[in-house]
Amino acid sequence: MTTASRRTVLGAHRPRPRTTTTSTARHATGIVPIPSDTPSRLISRISAHVDLYALAGDLIVLLLVCWFVRIDYPVPAALMLVSAMAVMGGYRTHLTLSVLDTLPRTAMASVLASVGTQLVLASRTELMDAIELTVVTLAAVILSRNLTYGAERFLRRKLTRRHRTVIVGSGSISSMLADSMVAERSCGLELIGVLDDSPQIMTDKRSVAVLPLRGRLNRFLTTEHVDTVVLAFSTIRDSDMLSILRTCDRIDCEIFVVPRLWEMTAVSGDMDRIGAIPLTRVRRAAHRSLTWGVKLWTSRVLSAALLLLLSPLLLATAAAVYFSDRSAPILFRQERIGLDDRKFELLKFRTMKPTSEDESATNWCIADDTRVGRLGRIMRATSLDELPQLWNVVRGDMTLVGPRPERPYFVAKFCGTIPNYSARHRVPAGLTGWAAVNGFRGDTSVEERARYDNYYIENWGLWFDVKIMLRTLSAVLMMKGR
Repeated sequence: MTTASRRTVLGAHRPRPRTTTTSTARHATGIVPIPSDTPSRLISRISAHVDLYALAGDLIVLLLVCWFVRIDYPVPAALMLVSAMAVMGGYRTHLTLSVLDTLPRTAMASVLASVGTQLVLASRTELMDAIELTVVTLAAVILSRNLTYGAERFLRRKLTRRHRTVIVGSGSISSMLADSMVAERSCGLELIGVLDDSPQIMTDKRSVAVLPLRGRLNRFLTTEHVDTVVLAFSTIRDSDMLSILRTCDRIDCEIFVVPRLWEMTAVSGDMDRIGAIPLTRVRRAAHRSLTWGVKLWTSRVLSAALLLLLSPLLLATAAAVYFSDRSAPILFRQERIGLDDRKFELLKFRTMKPTSEDESATNWCIADDTRVGRLGRIMRATSLDELPQLWNVVRGDMTLVGPRPERPYFVAKFCGTIPNYSARHRVPAGLTGWAAVNGFRGDTSVEERARYDNYYIENWGLWFDVKIMLRTLSAVLMMKGR
């Protein structure tokens, strides 16, 4: 099938950006060219999740209002109010801008921010003062949002630089989405194409290229500088779509999904909409968040501190291993698979002496092996044999919390038989993990282990890591090792 015959019509015509970098390939496929004035990666990442217009507008208006009504410490008060509302999600971005839609969340954030600011800054806290600050803050924020949302809608309609968007899936839902993007330019989305392996009949208002999806999404999003992906209903199975999307975890774009039975779905929480079609925003991948960097560096610093603090215990354990069998090395070194399927050398205290390198690489479980002596069983029960992996964390091979690393032989075996097993390698391997603290280590279900590890990745947060480390500490103290 030729490219021309695969063209699909999707919405009314609108002019292309005036300043573009064109190519013969893009013109041939009908893909909207990439603007030359693309903003920096950092600004794009921030603006994708924080409404900078609303934040700046609130700060300016609150400064003026706090000064005008003679509130104590107007500058610190305005900064604290804006910071508190930001923490409570008051500046999340929206495709459809409406002061009334966001008013309940804005009001709640304003009330809590006002009370907190009054408690921190006021020399004396009285009920009337707190009520006054709350009323002033809410009125100022509503005024600010009306101004900033109006300005944003105007800029989205007039500016040529908008979010480059692709729709995954063709058919009636894609047609409605495309028509809404054209009719409601204030949503800020520039439709550049549709990806689907089996294009379906669409409306005939606007010609947009329909390109193959399978094996192409990652490269297409990167080369075309796509900012937003909207998943409509396609002919690809959900399990296959999940695998395709997970290959794009590290690409800086926002992903929205049209929910099943969308006609019966109410827009709530972090959901958004384009026209009358509700959209669920896919939570950004853990390693794309700013707190992920905090996790990685905290793990390395904490591991280095633990190595120093536990050095007497490490030396004593090393001496015990040495004198138990002087014919074998103290440390057991084994190749494991970590982030992005990269191999690294994992360190452990030796608990037994394998007969060959091949045996240690392919023997699934040694829990009942008679060669594991009394010392080895104690170290395995207390997880003392795992302590040298703190050095792996310091080196950057691993992190404190993450999916436990597996040997290359078993990774190759499981990737071909266990659904989503390879998705565990989207993040660095860990010294402990969600699957491990739930009992899935050693000779247990690999399918469940993969499910728990992927659940951890999708729901990651700093507190989740703290919870896993506390449960790990409890298991070690109660000697619930292997």
